[in-house]
Amino acid sequence: MRYIVLVGDGMADFPLPELDNRTPLEVAFTPSMDEIARIGACALFCPIPDDSPPGSDIGNLSLFGYDPKASYTGRAPLEAVNQGITIAPNQVAFRCNLVTLRDGCMADFTSGHITSEESAQLMAALNARLQGFPVYFSPGVGYRNLAIVTAPPDQVAELANIFCTPPHDITDQPYAGHLPTGPGSEFPRALMEASRPVLEEHAVNHARIAAGKNPATSIWLWGQGMAPKLQSYRDLFGITGAVISAVDLVNGIGVAAGLNVIKVPGATGYLDTNYKGKVAAAQQALREFDFVYLHVEAPDETSHQGRTDLKIRAIEDFDAYVVAPFLEYLSAHPNTRVLVAPDHVTAISTRTHAYGPVPFAVAGEGVVPNDVDVYSERAAAATGVVLTQGHTLLPRILKSARLDFMV
Repeated sequence: MRYIVLVGDGMADFPLPELDNRTPLEVAFTPSMDEIARIGACALFCPIPDDSPPGSDIGNLSLFGYDPKASYTGRAPLEAVNQGITIAPNQVAFRCNLVTLRDGCMADFTSGHITSEESAQLMAALNARLQGFPVYFSPGVGYRNLAIVTAPPDQVAELANIFCTPPHDITDQPYAGHLPTGPGSEFPRALMEASRPVLEEHAVNHARIAAGKNPATSIWLWGQGMAPKLQSYRDLFGITGAVISAVDLVNGIGVAAGLNVIKVPGATGYLDTNYKGKVAAAQQALREFDFVYLHVEAPDETSHQGRTDLKIRAIEDFDAYVVAPFLEYLSAHPNTRVLVAPDHVTAISTRTHAYGPVPFAVAGEGVVPNDVDVYSERAAAATGVVLTQGHTLLPRILKSARLDFMV
C-alpha cells in the first residue's frame, strides 16, 4: 500500500459576503478534489485543539498523526531540526521573521517576500554586528529565519514561555501592543530593537528600496521553544516516507519523524512555486517509500495577504497541478490511498489562522464512499461527521484496512 497526503495549507475559510456567502473553496474550480470526494469519503476534522494556538505548527503535527498536546514544544525548534541545528538544553530557538515596520504598523510580515539569498546576507550581518547578544541567526527560506538563543539554565524555561505574537496575525495593525511580553521578554525586545539600525544600513535594503520593494526593517521573534522529540514513523506505523515542502516547519516535522526530506529547486512557498517539480519528486519517492507528504503553502500566504482572488487562484493551482496528477496516479495504482486536506482555517476576513473544523477527502483502496460530490467546507459539514481529535485521522488511514466515515 502507498499513502499520499496532499496539504493545501490554510485552504479552508469561512463564508465571505463578497463571494455570496460562499468560501473560496466553494467558489474555486476544483474538479480533481471534487473527484477525490466523489469516489472516496469527505468529512470534517479538527486539526487544532481548542486549547492550542491555531497555526501551521499545530495543524501539521495533527495531520502527520501526532497529538500536539503531547508532542508540541514550539514552532522554531521544528524548523531548527530541518536546518540540522541541534538545540542544546540551555538554548531556545525563536522563529525570526524579517518584517517591514512602517508608521508604527506591521506593514509586511514577509518584507515583500524577500529572497533567501537576500535574507542570508542580512542574517550574516546580524551575526557580525550583534555579537554582544548570546544569539546565533540562521537563514532559512525567504523571510523565515531562526534565532538560537543561549541562556543561563535557570532562564531557559522563562525564555521558552514568553508570549510572542506571530507577525502575520497583526498585518497593517499597530505593533507596539504586540511586542513580546512576560518574564524575560526584555531580551527579545532588545534584540529586535538592535536589529533595526543594522538592517537599515545594509546594501540589500538600499537595493530593495531603489527597486520599489519593501525593505526588511526589523526582525520579529516568535514561535520559540526547546528541542522536540517525536516518535519515528517506522516505530509508530512501520512505514518509510518522504516529505516535500518549501517550509522549514513542515520539513522539520518530517526530519523529527524520521522521514526523508526532499528539496525541490524552485519550491518557494508561494504562487510561483515549482508545482511540477514537487509532483515529480513525490511520484519518484513513491517508487522507494510507502508514504509521501506533499505540502503547498500558497493558499495560506495569499490568505494572510487578504487577497480573495489570489487565494482562489492558489486553490485552483493546487487542484490542477498537484491533486490532478495524483488522481491519475491513483487510477493507475489502485493499491494506494490519497488524502487531501488543509492544516487549519486561514481566514481572509482576519488575514490570520482560526479555529474550526476543516474538510478532508480520502480515496483509494478500502475507502467506503459516503455520497459527497464536491470538496468544500459545506459539503463536508453536511455529512455530520466530525473527527474532533484531528490527529487520529492519518493513523486511521495508515492502519485501517477498511475506512468508513459514515455517520
